[in-house]
Amino acid sequence: MTFDYKGYELKFIQKKKIKDGTAHLFSLIYKFYSPITQLTYILTADYHKEDFFAVKFYAKIHRKSDFKYSLIINRGDLGNIIITCLKCVPILLKQFPAASFGFIGSRTYDKKSRRLENYIYTQRYSIYKYVTREKIGSLTFQHYEYDEISGYLLVNRNCGIDIDQKERRLAAMLAQTYSDLPNP
Repeated sequence: MTFDYKGYELKFIQKKKIKDGTAHLFSLIYKFYSPITQLTYILTADYHKEDFFAVKFYAKIHRKSDFKYSLIINRGDLGNIIITCLKCVPILLKQFPAASFGFIGSRTYDKKSRRLENYIYTQRYSIYKYVTREKIGSLTFQHYEYDEISGYLLVNRNCGIDIDQKERRLAAMLAQTYSDLPNP
């Protein structure tokens, strides 16, 4: 499998401040359009304490759904969509040069059976993990994989402290902020 896609242009929409008492401080919201799926997608980069971004995306038509991150479009163009999401990393590094990044491969939701995929090693996580390893090297980031929660972490080597210590701090902060994730 190769992911030699160019992706699409990310267009910045807005910065949204978050005041919910968690480590999540603000969100940077972008959009992009896929001519193949004929859909607009929303990419959100949630900035947290510890100089960390959680990256997530969904099809704009699903914006009101509780399962917006879990619904499958099934119109093709996965390669360009994933590459477009990864394009936010160099964009954000220009403004936040020590930032680390992470994502969760959301659980697939089957509308017909109303079943939700298990947290462990989701379909999306499998794809994201492969593409991230292939497209983002280890010169700037140390890669951490959490198969038991379908999570992936890119710890910036320029964070100013020991990489493993930074990973532990990020993991603790994320566990407090996203308390709805299962404990590994």
